[in-house]
Amino acid sequence: MPTTAALNPAYWQDEHGDAEMLISGGPIITMDPNRPDAEAVAIREGRILAVGTMEELRGLAGPGTERVNLDGRTLLPGLIDPHMHSSMVQLNDWVNISPMNTPTVDEVFTALRNAPATSTGWVLAQQFDPSITEGHPVLTLEVLDRLVPDRPLLVLESNGHIAYVNSAALARAGVDKNSVDPPAGRYTRDDRGELTGRLEESSALAAFSQGLPFVTGDAATARIRDLLWHAASKGVTLLHDCGIGSIDGTADLAGLEQVLDADSPVRYRGMLVSTAYDAWTGMGLRPGFGTDLFRVDGIKAWSDGSNQAGTGFQREPYLGQKSRGSLNYSPEELAGVVLRAHTDGWQLGVHANGDAAIDVTIDAFEQALKAHPRANHRHRIEHCSVMRPEHIQRMVELGLSPSFLIGHVRWWGKAFQDRLLGPERTAFYDPCASALSAGLRISLHSDWNVTPLEPLRYVQDAATRIMTEGGEVLNASERISVEAALRAVTLDAAWQCGADTITGSLERGKYADLLMLEENPLEVNPASIESIAISETFLAGKACIR
Repeated sequence: MPTTAALNPAYWQDEHGDAEMLISGGPIITMDPNRPDAEAVAIREGRILAVGTMEELRGLAGPGTERVNLDGRTLLPGLIDPHMHSSMVQLNDWVNISPMNTPTVDEVFTALRNAPATSTGWVLAQQFDPSITEGHPVLTLEVLDRLVPDRPLLVLESNGHIAYVNSAALARAGVDKNSVDPPAGRYTRDDRGELTGRLEESSALAAFSQGLPFVTGDAATARIRDLLWHAASKGVTLLHDCGIGSIDGTADLAGLEQVLDADSPVRYRGMLVSTAYDAWTGMGLRPGFGTDLFRVDGIKAWSDGSNQAGTGFQREPYLGQKSRGSLNYSPEELAGVVLRAHTDGWQLGVHANGDAAIDVTIDAFEQALKAHPRANHRHRIEHCSVMRPEHIQRMVELGLSPSFLIGHVRWWGKAFQDRLLGPERTAFYDPCASALSAGLRISLHSDWNVTPLEPLRYVQDAATRIMTEGGEVLNASERISVEAALRAVTLDAAWQCGADTITGSLERGKYADLLMLEENPLEVNPASIESIAISETFLAGKACIR
């Protein structure tokens, strides 16, 4: 942690002390709109002492100053992922049947058939996605029972909203065709009322969680620590967890507090799940508790599910279907959650994928803000996927901002366009340029582990909008400049996370959370940005790549 002196404003008024480190010798992208580039950065006790020309900073260097020569490398603020989920480390041991790992239906079925059972007897698989797996496999109860007939099986889709179980799993959980759907979840049934084995939303999965081999204690702590170091290796200096408490309730928070000590390579911010609101209140938690290293000041809620899974709530039915998806809560219930958290002073992030879900989410925010106006609330809509022009205008008026899961464009764009939503609706997917043009501040995220945690790739996807399937561009008019995309994973992401006063740009007084790249992202072909080698990350002036 920074020293007391480093946190004392009076200390930073002293212009005459020597810098501990002086960095120069390559392009410096500050992300400070008042001074977008510089020749040198001076650092003292973990903070940025000054940014400017070599002539301006030369007097800050003394005999003990470490002079770091970039040798042509590019320096910029550390990158930020404003929406990820640490709880997903629980799935590290599950069989990976992602389209990247098992790209065909035969490979998916082979992996499930050969999957070993865990110590508790379950067969567990993750990252399934029929929308972009070749052959588009359908996991019916009959198929699941044939693949794994004698052990309970649970397969989780990559979106985290849908799972599939076989008959043995249904029997172990005590769920049958007469079972009542849980609140905000569904045990799906066919036309005859028989269970299909498909589960929708986390509350439906809860009945199956008993006996799953969740990792606890030191083992869980080690997994999260590994995730933090992995993030640092990708240039990240701040992670924002959009769902603390989603797996193990209040124990999730305790685990994070244990991990985020002085040796952490990244800062951490997060939102607590709204479903445990009473528990958080009972613990005496209030907005902003924590430190500059680990702080929680938000509440996360959900309005709908996943567009690629057909559960995102749309104004019109999915292609070739009667279903529009569904809300997880009634509009009144969602409005109540938003009003309660807003009134208590929390920032809110509400998950909304379909255009109808975004309608309902904006309505809920509007009601809360009318009842209790609050400046600088920084409320967010998470994913905000099928975002129409009228949504943008209403969000501008209410001071809301979107965080885009930009990997949707790369990996699912063609599926949305041709098989799920159609070209007209897909044209509204992740409209970064339109949002910026209207004056919204945006961020880009991974929703890890839905997509890999790699912010340089988000920058590339926002600047190019190239779809993996077919190699075409999805709505070229929504491409944004590389500089704007970098801002969406630095300063504007920091602003959304309430951390822009301490990080996100290279400015005097902010922490020296830095990234060195082997090439300048503003000068390379945008389609190669994800391939730029990361030389080093620094948290508060301390090198952080193992």
